[in-house]
Amino acid sequence: MTFTRITRTGLVLLMLAAIAPADAYAKPNSYPGENSKYNSKSAVAKWEAERSKRIEERKKRREERRLKRLNEKNNRSN
Repeated sequence: MTFTRITRTGLVLLMLAAIAPADAYAKPNSYPGENSKYNSKSAVAKWEAERSKRIEERKKRREERRLKRLNEKNNRSN
């Protein structure tokens, strides 16, 4: 191959890569998580709702443990 033919082939490949949509060469995430661009908005909303529910439950459990420790501490002093 001549240098001009190699250059022309390279330019054609570069132009094809530039006009191709981003989804054509995007690599999906290795897990079906909420950051994957291939998930629907409803699936992401569902995961977000479940996550916020778990966070709220965790906060409740922490508060209950804190109140229990405080109550036990106050009962010892009586």
